[in-house]
Amino acid sequence: MRPRRTQLVLCAFAASLVVTGCSAGDKPEADSAGTTASAATYSPADVASATGTYKVKPLFAVPKTLPKKYRFAFLNPGLSYPYFATWSDGMKDAAKFYGVDLDQADLNFKYDTQLDQYKQLAVKMPDVVGSQPMNDATYNQAKQDDVKLVMIDGSFKDVPTFGVDDQQVGTLAVDTMADAAKAKISGAWKGKKVLVAGLTSPNCGPCDARVKAAFTRAESALGIPAANTTMLTPQGQDPTSSAGSTFNDFLTAHPDNAVLIVSYGDEPVVGAINAAKAANRDGDILAVSNGGDSAARLALRDQSNAGILVGAIDYQPYAEGWNWVEAAIATAMGKPFDKFTVGRVLTAANVDQFYPEDKTK
Repeated sequence: MRPRRTQLVLCAFAASLVVTGCSAGDKPEADSAGTTASAATYSPADVASATGTYKVKPLFAVPKTLPKKYRFAFLNPGLSYPYFATWSDGMKDAAKFYGVDLDQADLNFKYDTQLDQYKQLAVKMPDVVGSQPMNDATYNQAKQDDVKLVMIDGSFKDVPTFGVDDQQVGTLAVDTMADAAKAKISGAWKGKKVLVAGLTSPNCGPCDARVKAAFTRAESALGIPAANTTMLTPQGQDPTSSAGSTFNDFLTAHPDNAVLIVSYGDEPVVGAINAAKAANRDGDILAVSNGGDSAARLALRDQSNAGILVGAIDYQPYAEGWNWVEAAIATAMGKPFDKFTVGRVLTAANVDQFYPEDKTK
């Protein structure tokens, strides 16, 4: 068990950490019995108003007066990746809104450093630590430290988790492109062999699951057999350029085929589209990305992608980040939290409606 902690506000910390919530909280703390002065909670309308155009739907009704001043920590996979950077933005804003302290570490996709980064965060004695992914060493150390864990977009042993449903979003990607694919197959691609290329990431179970779900749906909805599906695993830390290189090789190996492109995220799809354009094969592809981060939104606004990038499944990464803080509060309080749901698809026609703030950045 951990020793009884003192709630200190320490703004100077390891250089690898992004620290937020370092000012004294403005919310009254509970009495020594751990009861709150009021049962009032933040309503969905309160959260929607606080999150502006993101209009986040809360996963947990956070009390306006928390039992104590909580401190949370999150091991971010890589802040250079737009999707994960948006998680961070949502987490920081939620921490400020709910009056909790938040420390973040940037793994920079060096997952073998997760335990060391965790140990740096653990110095400040967080109530809850989050990550995506998790490994045995970090899990065991957290259990030894009596630290609660909450994962996002992944699962590990008995760790509570929330995030996208891998099967659902993989299926939705194919459903989104189904009409366009059928039109191509009966028109411009008539007589061509149609393949499905799924771009995944090394050692990423959720990534593989999304792609495999897309393959299954392509067979049932479009009649594309499993033999015509290929899982591609680009190597390298830059998912856009590495996917571009991998997909270029794939196109070279299949000069006479049409290809439907699916992936776990947005950047790999953007890289594949760029490769197809460079090879003058843009007429042979259709794509849907998963994530809805800034890279996908920029690609949807690019008129040269019209008729190629059908849409992007919007995971609403800002909302996921915000909701993680809510899930952490719920976990710290020993309460359940709701499931995160995905159902919005971004297209060239609606991307400005859902993300008008992009135009001001």
